[in-house]
Amino acid sequence: MTTTGKPQIPDDTYEDLMQATARALCEHGYSRLRVRDIDEYFGKSRQLINHYYDGRDDLIEAVLKYLLAEYERGIAVGDDVDPEQQLHSYIQQFLYGPDIEDFDHWAFVMVLIELRSQAQHYPHHQKLHMENYRHLRATLITIIERGIEEGTFRDIDADIFATAIMHVISTSRMRKVCLGDEEAIEDGRRILNAIILPALLNEPKAD
Repeated sequence: MTTTGKPQIPDDTYEDLMQATARALCEHGYSRLRVRDIDEYFGKSRQLINHYYDGRDDLIEAVLKYLLAEYERGIAVGDDVDPEQQLHSYIQQFLYGPDIEDFDHWAFVMVLIELRSQAQHYPHHQKLHMENYRHLRATLITIIERGIEEGTFRDIDADIFATAIMHVISTSRMRKVCLGDEEAIEDGRRILNAIILPALLNEPKAD
């Protein structure tokens, strides 16, 4: 990971700094976050932060890239299963988090929503969030289109269904994190299971 005009940061230092910044964001929020807050979690010289990054906003951009990349890797589902199972696995990880050791899904979502709420003031951050959204939606579209080709799903508009799934998941996560609604995720799951997923599936062929 490099920053313009700055030296290459060693991998172990980079990992520690990204984790420290994410934890500090969870505790203090974006607007109140200071480099000294990150330093409390970093456990190394604060001078290292200034050595590799041009201040707080440069570091925030780096941690945003880090978190989005980690999440995309974490929720990846192989195509060695049938499309219906692949779609269910993908939704499961969207809603409840990837099965990664020591990965705090809701801490991640909290940081992501915190950063997203400020994206309107930072066009490059906004671009990163949109690229992430488009990547995740494109993955859903690919799964649905494969299901259509294999006859598992009906011949529907894959783009519309992928967008609907993303909206249900996004709204559910916002309700849980921002409003403290503990039923939000299960509500989202019920909506998907009762309305969206049944509309995708082909009726079984009669013998």
